[in-house]
Amino acid sequence: MANSINLVAGRLPLSKIGLGCGVFSGAYGLAPQVDATKAVRAALRNGVNLVDTSPYYGDSELKLGSALLEVKDEFPRSSYHICTKVGRYGYHISDFDYSAKRISESVYESIRRLHTDYLDIVLCHDVEFVDIAQIVDVTLPKLLELKQQGLVRKVGISGYPLEVLLRICQIQQERGTPLDVCLSYCNFNLHCQALTAFVPKLRTAGVETIIAASPLSMGLLCDGETPEWHPAKPELKNAVKQCIDLVQSCNEESKISLAEIAENYAFSYSDVDVHLVGAKTAQEVEHALRAYARAQQLQLYAFGKYEDDNIQSIYSQIKTILEPFAEYTWLSPPSNA
Repeated sequence: MANSINLVAGRLPLSKIGLGCGVFSGAYGLAPQVDATKAVRAALRNGVNLVDTSPYYGDSELKLGSALLEVKDEFPRSSYHICTKVGRYGYHISDFDYSAKRISESVYESIRRLHTDYLDIVLCHDVEFVDIAQIVDVTLPKLLELKQQGLVRKVGISGYPLEVLLRICQIQQERGTPLDVCLSYCNFNLHCQALTAFVPKLRTAGVETIIAASPLSMGLLCDGETPEWHPAKPELKNAVKQCIDLVQSCNEESKISLAEIAENYAFSYSDVDVHLVGAKTAQEVEHALRAYARAQQLQLYAFGKYEDDNIQSIYSQIKTILEPFAEYTWLSPPSNA
């Protein structure tokens, strides 16, 4: 599963699947510590060596840190990469603090919560909420300073609007300090393929590692009710509901879910370095790994097909329903932030 890109020469290469630990916060259902620990252990035992968290994700850092402490005899610190974030500490714009002082404090707080003495990757969290000048003139210089001190191994950004992510990466390259990592979420999945046009541009801007997060578009592409807080416009939510109804109407013959089709499609996109998947139990980790392996066989993004004609027909109909939204993105920050 590991790819060929090393974060540091001679160090462990990143796995193609990363464990998103934001779900440890309980935002997607109960996530007790015992389950979080089992999820981390299952991920590490199956070759996943990137774990992602943030201070914004409730007690995610604390739970991940406790899990890593629990498994340390089997998995020493050198056997995995920790990615966390700085700058965002709540929902509203007023909850962002990208000052140099707060960034430094945040890194030390994360180090303490995660029971480590360094962080492999630190990302500026949801950069679109903050003025770009603040990020490139204050925040990133402070992170690069912490990188020189050895507290941080790699520096990058995360966010939703691809234009904002690209502009920051381009500025950093122009200044001679290209970013190591860029994380984009919800921009490559069954309903949206906007990321594909930006990956070559991000590479040109010197980004070493590109991470695609949320293959199920923050729960939109699941088979149950769409989360009320989901920012997608009603037209897209209605289109997804059509897809769910289609799958369910054929379920006796197909034995497949919308989420499974969505995973098979998203994981077949190979131009990014890592697909980040939220999983709060060992069973969810194992499911994601099976879905990734299946996606490599099917290669749906590269026009591969299901062997089962019924499932292939369902997939084709879903793609047709969702095709009008292939480049649609929602507003971020939202108007009520």
